[in-house]
Amino acid sequence: MNFDHPDSVVALANFSGNPTDAPWTSDFTPSNVRIENGSLILTLKPGHTVNRFGNKPGFGATVSSTRWMLYGTVTARIKAGSPGGGIVSSFIYRSSITGDEIDYEWVGKHPNEVQSNYYWRTLPTMDPKDIDYTHSRRMDVGINLSEEYQDYTIEWLPDRLTWYINGQEMRTILRSEVNETKYPSTPSQIQFSIWDGGLGEPETIEWAGGPTLWGGNQAPYEMFIDYVDVKCFSPIDPDTTPWPPKGKGFQNIVNPLAKDLKKAHDAIVLGENAPSFSVLERGGLHWGRFDASRNLAQTSAGHRGQKNEGVSVSLSEWCLCCTILWIGIFVLIPNYI
Repeated sequence: MNFDHPDSVVALANFSGNPTDAPWTSDFTPSNVRIENGSLILTLKPGHTVNRFGNKPGFGATVSSTRWMLYGTVTARIKAGSPGGGIVSSFIYRSSITGDEIDYEWVGKHPNEVQSNYYWRTLPTMDPKDIDYTHSRRMDVGINLSEEYQDYTIEWLPDRLTWYINGQEMRTILRSEVNETKYPSTPSQIQFSIWDGGLGEPETIEWAGGPTLWGGNQAPYEMFIDYVDVKCFSPIDPDTTPWPPKGKGFQNIVNPLAKDLKKAHDAIVLGENAPSFSVLERGGLHWGRFDASRNLAQTSAGHRGQKNEGVSVSLSEWCLCCTILWIGIFVLIPNYI
């Protein structure tokens, strides 16, 4: 997806809940996000509110996909917004429901580096002492990543997790070699963000290389995303299928299951927006509910062919990776037919 249209991003408060209306939401201050010259730009501006440490941290931006994904490959062409100490930019997969997370993060302390990381079940309500911070790895690219665009890819599969830069494999985690029960494995949104890590918790300041430089003629810090390509994992068929299917419309989101999988598997749309994981873990999903802030769907596109091999899709034609489809095939379909 290229960012050629200003309506590609809407304020979360104004989002209709229909992911066909907009592929992205700006989750905080809408004025800190803009589309300009074909790029998505996230801005970190000076803050005005004093935090509990007596500082005024800058206020940044988070942009989230309106669709969720379980397993797949996403490539984003990014110019990081972290030229100086304290500034953090990120490209992540994250579930706000379970706390699963897979990261690329740039910190101003090391402008030539990007960090890869992953978390399992780390909700904001958790005590920081209970969070496992040992999975982070630093990768030195040898150039200032806030000055030039690079292609960053996260390949998230059921059995492994790989980070690439400009097509070069940088790090791989095998599920079989880690604690398999603590591997990110729940539907997640794609997010981009920029935030001030240099004026808060002492540990965060140390990690981000703060304190953050504000004052004088300091311009806002900006993160640039040139394009995003998405390829969803399918255990059934390596090719993705169009969404909405031919002759189908938005009603498929609330009527998700085709009765004849062999003849009409391209009409299957998994339309639960924020899945009930208590039910999911028992082998089922609630269907037909609709939420203005989240949506799950089996979507996709055709070949886009820009700077990334394989089947890539635009965000207006997203796909939910077919691992969720397994549940429909083996659990829900027998009861539905």
